[in-house]
Amino acid sequence: MQPKHWLGSLAIATLLVVPQLVWSEPGAAFYNLEVGKDVLENVTLPTIDGGEATLLDHEMGANVFVFFRPGPEPSRRGLADMARCGEDLADYPVRWTALVSDRYPAEEVQAVVDNANFRGPVLVDQGNTLYGRYGVRLHPVVGVTDGEGRLTAYQPYTQINFCARVKAKVLHTLGEIDDEELQQRLSPRSVDPRADSAVAQRNLRMGQRFLQMGNYEQALATARRSLELDPDLAAAHGMAALSLAHQDQCDEAAAHIDRALALEPAQAEAEAAREQCGQ
Repeated sequence: MQPKHWLGSLAIATLLVVPQLVWSEPGAAFYNLEVGKDVLENVTLPTIDGGEATLLDHEMGANVFVFFRPGPEPSRRGLADMARCGEDLADYPVRWTALVSDRYPAEEVQAVVDNANFRGPVLVDQGNTLYGRYGVRLHPVVGVTDGEGRLTAYQPYTQINFCARVKAKVLHTLGEIDDEELQQRLSPRSVDPRADSAVAQRNLRMGQRFLQMGNYEQALATARRSLELDPDLAAAHGMAALSLAHQDQCDEAAAHIDRALALEPAQAEAEAAREQCGQ
């Protein structure tokens, strides 16, 4: 477990700004799937309560599935957000499903599901088969399909407006809102993009302090806040990658490594993360 450094962390954290993450490039969440093209196989998997269920319901207008882990706080919050989101869209033909790796004890998973008040089936991804098939890079992450199983959207976890963003994509899949309204819901205009960039850079400097302190959880949170303001900030992707690598979350680090090096070849933190993960 990493040291918390509560006093230093608290002082720095109070200076940070927390808007919403917008990371929409194809492949960021499901590395092996393409939105609008890939049709998912409707596999049948065991459920945590000892039964079995299909991934999709073709009688519904949309299917929503969320990959989560029972331990990390973002996953627990994300699952709770999806439970509330399902309640908000209860009048629409939408099926909500959660997926979790079989490496977690059923009792631990059930406790998280109960606490989140998630009412959909919770499927057990045996041997991380779907995780690998889809190329999942982030947790939690939501996928949306139409009634035929075609992937129409994905949404990585965001600290703010996670449910709102998922709802917008579901309603778009159902044909309830058009492309223009979808973009309005997903990408509200910044009052001053230059100010956003300046705050992102300031947050990044704070994150460097967390890295130096060995507080990788706070460094990751800070990197994500910078990405919320400037999704193409290579140094923020590098910081996120290195923070994840130090927490042995190399699968998730890989997406940030790839993005950082695409934006800035030989980006230092991304290279360090790649070495840390043995890539």
